[in-house]
This record gives sequence, C-alpha cells and structure tokens, in this order.
Amino acid sequence: MLFCLVLQTIKAQDQVDCTYLLEDAREAYEAGMVELVPELLLECINTKGLSGEAKKEAYKLVINSYIFDYLTDEADSLMDRFVLEFPEYRAIISDPQEFVFLLESHLRDLGIDPKSRPGESDIAVEGSPEVERPRWVITRGAGEYGNSLGFTFGIPLSFPNTLEGYSVGDPANDDSHFGLLPGIQLGANGNYILRRRLEVSGGLLYSLTRFSYSASPLSYTSYRYVEAQHQLLVPISAVFKFNPEDMRMCYYLRGGIEPGFLLFASGKGKRTSDNSQDELYVEREPITSARKRFNLNILFGGGLRIPLNDAMFIYAETRLSSDLLRSNRDKYYYPDKDLTWELFHANSDFRVHQISIWAGICWDLTKD
Repeated sequence: MLFCLVLQTIKAQDQVDCTYLLEDAREAYEAGMVELVPELLLECINTKGLSGEAKKEAYKLVINSYIFDYLTDEADSLMDRFVLEFPEYRAIISDPQEFVFLLESHLRDLGIDPKSRPGESDIAVEGSPEVERPRWVITRGAGEYGNSLGFTFGIPLSFPNTLEGYSVGDPANDDSHFGLLPGIQLGANGNYILRRRLEVSGGLLYSLTRFSYSASPLSYTSYRYVEAQHQLLVPISAVFKFNPEDMRMCYYLRGGIEPGFLLFASGKGKRTSDNSQDELYVEREPITSARKRFNLNILFGGGLRIPLNDAMFIYAETRLSSDLLRSNRDKYYYPDKDLTWELFHANSDFRVHQISIWAGICWDLTKD
C-alpha cells in the first residue's frame, strides 16, 4: 500500500510539472519562439506526463511548431503518433491550414474519413466517393515535387539595340531608334530533379517577337517600321529553389541558355513627309532571308511556385533574355523591296533583348 501511494504521488507530480510546461510552451508558441516548444513538451508526450485534452494540445503545439520551422519530416512523424493515439480527432476552425492538410492525409492513410464525425462511421469505404482524396490536398512543400511536365505561356516585350546603324541617307543625321511591342510565347516545359533545391528545366516554345523601328533617313521624311519574327525556342536552364519546404509558395531563380530557330520574319511600315499630308503604307513583306535562322540567347529570371494539390503546381515568373548573336545577316542592309525603295528603310546591325512575364502549370510525373 505504501509503494502504491508513493507511485501515485510521483505520477501526480509529473502531471503537475507537465501542466506547467504546457503553459510555458503555449506562451512560447504565441510569442513566435517555436524552436522552444518541442524541447518543453516532447518528454511529456513520450513519458505520458499529459493526458486527454492537454495531451492533444501538446501534440498540436509541437506539430505546428515543426511545420512553422520547416521541419516537415519531424511534423510528419509526430502526426503519425497523434492520429494513432487520437483517431477521433477532427480539424477545427482554429487549426492552421497546413496542420489540417497533414492531419487529413494521415487519417486517410489509416482508412478514416476525415470529414466524418467522431462516433459515426469513421472507417472509409474503399471506392466511396465521399471519402476519396480531396482534389486540393497539399501535404508537401511547394518546391518538393518530383520530375514534372507542364504548359507555359509568356508575354515578352522586345527592345533591340543598334550595334551599327544604316540608312538610305546620312546615318549620322538619321534620328533612328527601336521601340517596344508585346509578343507571345507558349509551349511545353519539363523539370528534372537533381537535388532538393536544384533542378534542370527544358522546353519547346513557339515565339512571336515584335518590335518597331522609327527613323528620319532624309530631312523631309520619316517612317515607322514594324517587324515580326516567328521562332522555335528550346530553353535549357537550371532552377535554384530557396525554400522548397514551404507549403504555400516557393521562391526560385533561373539561369540558362535558349537556342532559337527562325521560322519566318516579316516587316511593314508607314512613311510620312513633312511637305505633304499623304501617308505611304507598305504592306507586310517577308524578310526571312535578311535574318539569321539560328541564334542563341542567355536568360535569367526569378519567380514563385504555388501548389494546387499534391500532384500539380502553378508558377509565375519574370525573365530577362538577350541574343548573343546579331539578328540580321550581312549584305542585306538594303534589300531590293518596297521596304527600302518606298519606305526608305535600311536594316541595321542589331541584337534583340527581351523582358517577359510567364505563367504555367506543371504535373508531377512521379506522383502515384
């Protein structure tokens, strides 16, 4: 009897101590010092120093602290123990969304419908539509997907720069400059994982590049010329992810090269004269022969990924790219076409640079 009394006294003392530790852990969590919470509560959880609702709260505080501190493996492991010990627990409004996603995923792994009420038919019936995995479940970081494949769409703004200007008049007196015009780029891309933070990306894109050129080759006339280039691009780049474990969004940088093949190029324009109200229009003409068919770009960019569920994510990105080679071919400065003899346009030596905004969606190929 004396031994039993001493044992009960020790257990009661442990319970009191863990109650105090739970209060301290709660205050530390609310103050943002989440790294202290596991140190305060793990021993109480492991030694059964808490029970009932107090132990549930301790589990939740430690799991949420792991999630907040990006310790996804530790959070996943402790959630296993939590759902085994408290399979009747269901998410409540105050639970963080990441905790809810992780909880519901583990309940399903046990064959329990996370939407059922405790005491009702918790056991999921295989194939039942009401207990199938929800469409928008996220249980991993935004940068922790496997090899993926998807579609991408971009809007580039092209701003060529003149390397050497040519004109039908005196180039030194020709007030010429390039102007910005939007284009379109779309296609498919894939990502291959090298390491947790590093992957290689490749794709195949159709690109419509547009830009304008304004000049005053002669003292009495000026013109505006618009060029369109249709290309196939093969971007190859490396992607470095800063925070792949974040479950809301992952920031990354991209750098690489982009070989390009010109399919077709055309130009059109309008010429005006100072001593006349008449305007001369030159309709679109093919100029593919005056442009190099192959070019090579360097590209650099940055963006973010946002998970939609465990099988796919979307991304948004800004890129800068620049031609390494000239766009024009030698000996085609004054083509014998209406663009030269009616518009008074001459091809200068130039490279094309672009700034573009991208968006896309990718599917994880390794997800079951």
